[in-house]
Amino acid sequence: MSLFARILTPWSLGRSVFVGTSRSVRTHSIPIPKKTDRWNEKRVQFGIYDNVGILGGFTWHPRVLIRGPAWLRGWSGNELQRCVRQRAMVGARMFEAEKRRLDKRIKYLRRAFNATGKLR
Repeated sequence: MSLFARILTPWSLGRSVFVGTSRSVRTHSIPIPKKTDRWNEKRVQFGIYDNVGILGGFTWHPRVLIRGPAWLRGWSGNELQRCVRQRAMVGARMFEAEKRRLDKRIKYLRRAFNATGKLR
């Protein structure tokens, strides 16, 4: 027998591919449209700060209106970058236990990021 022996499949034996299955499923029917929630959190908050530029004469940036910790306002990044930024901005004013916890977290995250990464 040759290396390229013919593989026996149901359709190579002359049988239909649909043997043993029900043919009640129509493959050419129009798909039913999905029900989408038009008032979910993401859609409701979309464009929430657009009026700041229009009503404020484009003098304020929307990130000025964001409330929260100073090291997070108008900034994005991963957890390691967030912790390093927090330590740089408010590390001198933190309690010893809290600062130690933050340093331990940075040490752990540096190890984790260096173990798996693009530049490894």
